[in-house]
Amino acid sequence: MQRISDEYQDICGVPCIILEPSSKQVGQILLYHGWGSTIESYKFFASLISSWGYRVIIPELPCHGERGNLSYFDKETLQTNFWPVVFQGVQEAEEIVTEIIQNSDGPITVVGHSTGGFITAGTYAKHRQVQSAIVINGSCAWVQFEELYREKNGLTPIEASTKSLLQQNDPISYIRMNNEKPLLLLHCQDDTSIPIDSQIYFINAIATEGKPADHIQLIEFPRVNHQITLGMLQKIKEFLDNILLPLR
Repeated sequence: MQRISDEYQDICGVPCIILEPSSKQVGQILLYHGWGSTIESYKFFASLISSWGYRVIIPELPCHGERGNLSYFDKETLQTNFWPVVFQGVQEAEEIVTEIIQNSDGPITVVGHSTGGFITAGTYAKHRQVQSAIVINGSCAWVQFEELYREKNGLTPIEASTKSLLQQNDPISYIRMNNEKPLLLLHCQDDTSIPIDSQIYFINAIATEGKPADHIQLIEFPRVNHQITLGMLQKIKEFLDNILLPLR
């Protein structure tokens, strides 16, 4: 078996790892890591996807790795920096997608876990040239997530200015207007970091508007916390093959 090649490269000023498949390329994946993680720690995940024939780009999250560090598991640091990281990540993702499209062929799917899942949802919702997306343990309903998070953690209600900013960028609003692209949501039922509630809210809201079930789907994984499971990897491959392989 040929070795999958990888390289470090800045794209639009964002440090990335790029993995090229050893076989014929069938699509491109923008893969976003989670809060407190690194692009290096996602190389194994990326190499697996690349072995299926996909070119994989792993962008670095803002305030991670080469671009700074935070006390990631300090609650105040998380509350202060989470949404700025997500907003900047979405903006950077849109720029990266545009750059990739200009310089290479093949449809683009965005995949992200946890904080990377929020960035994936925002990019999928806003960028028309993203073919499809997979959100793992993230959220596509940002206002709902923030309100539930604050309630569960005994925090003060969301401020009007913060709520307005979230509403302006909330993926659920954009997806309601343009809901023809495939979207796969994978979520652990016992996730304590990003509870599944807001994804259930999202999928129910979309369902009331007549969205075909084969375009947007939520798959729940029981008795699992905030993890990427083997079952999820299987669903990811099935989704990518069903969506991207016919486009070759």
